[in-house]
Amino acid sequence: MIFTLDTAGKTARGLWFALLLLDGAHAQTTDQMQFTVQALSPVLSVSQPLGTRLRLTNRSQTPMYVFNDLDYYITAWAYGGSGKGMKKQFIEEVTPPPPQRSNFTLLKPGQSIEHIRYDKLDALGIGKPGNYRIGFNYRMNLPREFTFGLPVWQGTQGASALIRVVNQPPGHTR
Repeated sequence: MIFTLDTAGKTARGLWFALLLLDGAHAQTTDQMQFTVQALSPVLSVSQPLGTRLRLTNRSQTPMYVFNDLDYYITAWAYGGSGKGMKKQFIEEVTPPPPQRSNFTLLKPGQSIEHIRYDKLDALGIGKPGNYRIGFNYRMNLPREFTFGLPVWQGTQGASALIRVVNQPPGHTR
């Protein structure tokens, strides 16, 4: 749903949040989960893929279910050192198959689920040396009929990692 906000923007946002709550008893606030991103190597050559460790941690006091394949609900983008967004070579849009009950993992308080992801730098719009911030957005918003009555965490979290891209692979000597 897309909103055009005017001076009553606070009301529209509040209404949107209320609609989310009315849509299902499974809506939770984003502070119940913590999404973190770590670059596996902070220095890469332009020819190396970016490896990142993505982690979702239950920070609430109650157990919650999460979709166990984090990659389906994550989008990535890059920003150059000036803060300008890089032009991606493709639009990342993956629609997962309809979930089954076995696709959900129970995270008890303090537990995490991790995923290692690899992205080609050129696909993120990175083609030359420099410093970049790679942002990741995790968004889970499943209709109630796909949660099987489980208390599935719903919300959006964002995190980023800083990388430096060089011409030669780290450790390379001529």
